[in-house]
Amino acid sequence: MSKENEAVRVLELLKKYGYHSQSYNILRSDKSYFYSTFGIDGVIAYVVCTKVAMAAADPVCDPSDIREFVTEFKQFCKEHKWRCCFQSVTERCKNILEEMGFRMIKIGEEPIFDLEKFSLEGSKFRGLRKNINQAKKQGLSVVEYHPLTERQPEWEKDMEELSAIWRKFKGSGEFSFLIGEPALDNPKDRKYFLALLDNKVEAFVVCTPVYTRNGIYFDIMRRQEKTPNGMPQLLFTESFRMLKEQGYTMVTLGTAPLSYEHTTDPGQSLIIKTALKLAFNRLGYFHRFKPLYKFKRQFGPTSWEGRYLVFSPRLFNPVILYALLKVYDPTSVTRKLLNQLNFAWKRINKIKDGSVDFIGSTSGSVIKGIKGTSHKVFKTTKKTLQKIPSSIKS
Repeated sequence: MSKENEAVRVLELLKKYGYHSQSYNILRSDKSYFYSTFGIDGVIAYVVCTKVAMAAADPVCDPSDIREFVTEFKQFCKEHKWRCCFQSVTERCKNILEEMGFRMIKIGEEPIFDLEKFSLEGSKFRGLRKNINQAKKQGLSVVEYHPLTERQPEWEKDMEELSAIWRKFKGSGEFSFLIGEPALDNPKDRKYFLALLDNKVEAFVVCTPVYTRNGIYFDIMRRQEKTPNGMPQLLFTESFRMLKEQGYTMVTLGTAPLSYEHTTDPGQSLIIKTALKLAFNRLGYFHRFKPLYKFKRQFGPTSWEGRYLVFSPRLFNPVILYALLKVYDPTSVTRKLLNQLNFAWKRINKIKDGSVDFIGSTSGSVIKGIKGTSHKVFKTTKKTLQKIPSSIKS
């Protein structure tokens, strides 16, 4: 099957079963696709790294088929001697996989907005309304850009410059896996909202559809280094308003990494939380956890949904963290990071923790084929360990 035909097939499945907020991004070219050999209508998108098959979000299929479909995929991974992982699964899928014997880690929470109930009225949103009014007084406005029907070369040039600013700050190219891209050359079903000042793009967001929830996912945002006060607040709330007018009933701003405020997970290990924090700190996109959570919270989500990293075999191993980072940021995450994770793992693995039963030991097999750590990497590892709060060091 050609890539073009396969993309059409996957898109058709997304329109029938796409429930996860980021499911549209399985169309990115970095994915391989698994289909059932027993006639299940669906697809599992995945990337293989260091013998870890990292599946992208929930299986795209009817909920009643998830158990059987995952059983097939798990056997497929076993035959290839891969660890079987699902990144960022929803609570709906998590419960099924948990019953199947997978182990899981809560990686964050996602704010869900019911547009039929969304309102900025009341004292709770006084500060937000003030920020929005400040932005309007400075001459900012928000428009939806339709590149498929009317191209605006000047706007697109501004958008490309904003993306270049972001890449320079990040130090590498765009992210991949479950994070999207501007894709102005091939918009497809994406939506673009722009914050304009004197007809110049100060910031923009790229949104993707959540087909079965009649929803929109705010995927990526790019902006100037210095922006007028209230600009992000105006951009998001005006986008919400326009989407509601278009008939959408749900929007989400994506997962707030390492947020545990709203949905409980009593089995979460302190060791795992620490390991995830070490790993996610490698990605500039995720490095400011609390500000990101607070930014999303200010809009008053209707609810919060947990998101989970799910894996089999049941013993957790630092190679999973390495694979997780590599699939998101393939150009700047190097094998040296695996050495760093190993050294860090030896330290945090000594933490006395009640759920230590699902923590795998750090063996030579994890770093098999990787030569000795350089002095520079050792220093980096030492600094990483020093960032672990003293209360949880061994």
